[in-house]
Amino acid sequence: MGAPAVVPWRWVILLVRMGVSFVFFGVLKSMGLFINEFVEYFECSTRAAGLVVSLPFTIGSGTGILIGVLLKIFGARPLMIISGAVFAVSLIIAAVVSTSLVHIALCFIVGSLGYAMMRNASVAVVLKHFPDNFASMNGLSLIGGPLGMMVVPPVVQQLIQLYDWRGALALLGAMSANVCVLAALVRPLRTRNSYTPIADGEPNSTTNPPPNESLWHKLRQTFGIISEKIHLKMFVDAPGFVTIQIGSFLGGAVFGGWHIYLIPNGIAQGFNETMSSFLATFAAFGNVFGRVLSGFLIDHGLGKAHNLLAGSAFLLALVCLLDPIAAPSYEAVATLATLGGFFFGISFPLMFVLSVNIHEERRVSAMAWMLFFTGFGMSTGGFAIGWIYDVTGDYGVAFCTMGVISVVIGLLSLTLRPTCFSCKTQDRE
Repeated sequence: MGAPAVVPWRWVILLVRMGVSFVFFGVLKSMGLFINEFVEYFECSTRAAGLVVSLPFTIGSGTGILIGVLLKIFGARPLMIISGAVFAVSLIIAAVVSTSLVHIALCFIVGSLGYAMMRNASVAVVLKHFPDNFASMNGLSLIGGPLGMMVVPPVVQQLIQLYDWRGALALLGAMSANVCVLAALVRPLRTRNSYTPIADGEPNSTTNPPPNESLWHKLRQTFGIISEKIHLKMFVDAPGFVTIQIGSFLGGAVFGGWHIYLIPNGIAQGFNETMSSFLATFAAFGNVFGRVLSGFLIDHGLGKAHNLLAGSAFLLALVCLLDPIAAPSYEAVATLATLGGFFFGISFPLMFVLSVNIHEERRVSAMAWMLFFTGFGMSTGGFAIGWIYDVTGDYGVAFCTMGVISVVIGLLSLTLRPTCFSCKTQDRE
């Protein structure tokens, strides 16, 4: 039996995830600044550039479904250190040696593997140390994200002006290396099992399999082991799990599209690059309050997760649909950015809450599946919103499309059964 988590140290774990969120969300929001740079330098379409800048946060999400297995094999600390290094180095290599958009895409895909592992492991660590009030602590630990979105994009905009996009991207990668230092503060989630002798008559795990097993039987057995590790049965026997994954995919599309194109949208509306980069700061300001509020409401029984998610999705739809009307006024656009950040701040942590509102042994896998679909949704959103802009020449149409998708997310949320997150309650059931 593993030793229990050291109670004082879990607050350090919370700070670690805040720092990781600061870096990753700051980088994510800053990627929108590179879209116009890539379009001009590589002479590519907006949809191609939008897809590429979303890759560091999307493609690698497919590996997240194995996070539970990898945590048991390597432990949280080594996995997070290596993952952070992979992410940082990939950004630096993309900045230094890339001669085409394809090279950058390949580097970003490699970096996405590190991002996915670091992100999923950091959530698993928080879930391990705060099982009783995960909703509040998850929202609190994500506050680092909007702080990163406040600070990093304006700095990156200045770096682009001083050192062009290559220098800015290289420095962004160097900043990302700080997540390795943060990961070093994480204490292991597991304890190594001591050696236990095998009693007489007990089957030995090293015994060779019967020689008469067919290849088809071995493949079925292997698939059964893998499906058990990643809990594929949740798609069948967990109520509402499929609906949550559909909502995660659509939510990822809106999340990725809105965050990546918020700054380019401001530039297209005629605001200068500095003013447009500060739209991310307004969005992050609202995001802070949304993330704190969502966890507080759930843990204090003041609302159900699915109702809060539906309400925030409908209001976010309104924000997106008002974007074309607000276009001439910077104050109006900044207000909508603040409100959009607030509603994203409510809805994003709630996806974690809904995903892990399940039996304890399945929680990490459920969370990983949610992030898997969210990641691929972000890639879809990055490409689709860019494609709509290429076709129409108007980000207003793209933002209205995201508003319609948000309405669908809200309707899906209303079909979920009422749940009020409580790890202990679920365990007893």
